[in-house]
Amino acid sequence: MKICILTIATNKYIQFVERLLNNIEENFLNGHEIQCLLFTDHEIEESSDNVKISQIDHEDWPMPTLKRYNYFMKEKEFISQFDYCFYFDVDMGIVDKVGEEVLGDLVATMHPYQSFYPKGDRSYDRNPNSFAYVPSGEEGEYYYAGGFNGGKTECFLEMAEVLANRVTKDLVKGVIALWHDESQMNRYLIDNPPTLSLTPSYCFAEEFMGNSDYPYEPKIIALKKNHDELRS
Repeated sequence: MKICILTIATNKYIQFVERLLNNIEENFLNGHEIQCLLFTDHEIEESSDNVKISQIDHEDWPMPTLKRYNYFMKEKEFISQFDYCFYFDVDMGIVDKVGEEVLGDLVATMHPYQSFYPKGDRSYDRNPNSFAYVPSGEEGEYYYAGGFNGGKTECFLEMAEVLANRVTKDLVKGVIALWHDESQMNRYLIDNPPTLSLTPSYCFAEEFMGNSDYPYEPKIIALKKNHDELRS
């Protein structure tokens, strides 16, 4: 199968690209045809046949994450050539083999923290002026992390198009959802539940490594880092 990997690395986040690409080659869906699509503001020559560069402008935080679905729609024609596509935050690591257990029509990953909170305590966007708005009592079965998701290309692009339009309409009103793209995605997934909900093993917080009380084992980890320094 042909699989497209999407990731974004503007400004200082470029430092994570090499590690992620190496991890994908070593541990992610081995035996399938993998192509990476990197959205970046850096001038990078396409030195590898399986890495395509899509140039975007760097904007102040949170725009590089909030607008991710807008970036994806910019490359809709290219992405549509693939059977599946998956998005990784660039500051993720793959520490164990990840195989066909992640293949589904629409795939989302349970949040490593908020999956354990009561539904009413999860940080959905409660602003009725945002398209990400989730009224109390309308919460989903799970709260999903933005760091790893995907699925069959047509299903993922259907979600991406809706979310890109919602983000654009919110910005016209001067509204930014509480947790940016993650809030918009969670609203969408309440109305359109994923066909496959992966455990927090696939978006595992690095700070939980070695914690025997945490009930999941790491496969894909969200690296611990200094957000303020990276986003400055």
